[in-house]
Amino acid sequence: MSESVITVSIITIACVVCAAMLVNAIFPEVNRATSSVISSSANLGERIETSVDIIAEANESSYEYVWAKNTGTSQLAASQIEKSDIFFGKVGHFQRISYNASLSSAPCWKYTIENDNGNNRWDTGETVNITIDFGSEITAGDYYVKIVLYNSISDEDTFSI
Repeated sequence: MSESVITVSIITIACVVCAAMLVNAIFPEVNRATSSVISSSANLGERIETSVDIIAEANESSYEYVWAKNTGTSQLAASQIEKSDIFFGKVGHFQRISYNASLSSAPCWKYTIENDNGNNRWDTGETVNITIDFGSEITAGDYYVKIVLYNSISDEDTFSI
């Protein structure tokens, strides 16, 4: 009788140790998977809330002006706007244009929020005027412009001058 009690006790202790080892092995992996899903969900939610539409273009000498409207539900801080990529040039020969607030090293671009409500953020419904200093005369032809925001949301347009 006492032998069966000792045997059951040893088996119970072994089961508890095995269960603890299993939990210690699985819990960190479940935690990592959960944080990956949460991070992916947050990024996806941010992308769903972000949208931009190019609404007009105009040019003057070596400058191209592009107006874009925030049509999403999220607002963008200045640092997020400045991380955007602008592609501009003749169709088939466009290039990435770097951000430079002073337009001192062409080709480069800067922006102003034209109807800012005073918070210096690109809010829903506000329009940004992007000034591109192309560095050389913009001649007649078909041109391409693409705006890619910091989170890969983009809009593009082809137009003629």
